[in-house]
Amino acid sequence: MSENAAIAPRAKVSFRSVFPVYGARLAIGRFNRPLADNECRTLRRAWERSRLPGVEDFEVTANQVSFVTPPVAVDATWRSIDTLLATSS
Repeated sequence: MSENAAIAPRAKVSFRSVFPVYGARLAIGRFNRPLADNECRTLRRAWERSRLPGVEDFEVTANQVSFVTPPVAVDATWRSIDTLLATSS
């Protein structure tokens, strides 16, 4: 990489919304920048391996993440996503 090449900032969830849905919570987060393919794969693999606590449904695109979880697990799931993004870059 050359000295002048732009380095993308670390990916993080910069905007979060949470909505009640049938006793659970639907959480939607927008990323501060589009995720690279490897970052999307890291989050998808975590969901497939059940590393995200109490998550009932999960979807990630380059621009956003959404999940359904019990109300008590929302904060822990956001923290898990933040941790996964920090280690996937």
